[in-house]
Amino acid sequence: MDDPSMETPVTLRQAYLIMFDFLESEWEKSGHPDELGALLGSLSLWNEPNGQGVPMDAAIFPQWIDCARRVLQRDQSSVGYTNADVKLLPKSSED
Repeated sequence: MDDPSMETPVTLRQAYLIMFDFLESEWEKSGHPDELGALLGSLSLWNEPNGQGVPMDAAIFPQWIDCARRVLQRDQSSVGYTNADVKLLPKSSED
């Protein structure tokens, strides 16, 4: 497989697994913080016989799908999805 780029098409299932793998690697690198470990536990997939595991926390996947829907809809607009853009806060008068 060629190295993926920001334009590499993936399925939502693959996007979920990529997100999980990224968070898991950050959890390992950062010394296993409890908050991130708890999130990973909720995101972990049940081992279903059909191979289509669902997240341990039943509320997680609908929330994730809502996020996917929001990002995909905004990305198709003329402006695109901008929530991930770098936003610098103005300097406060106390600085």
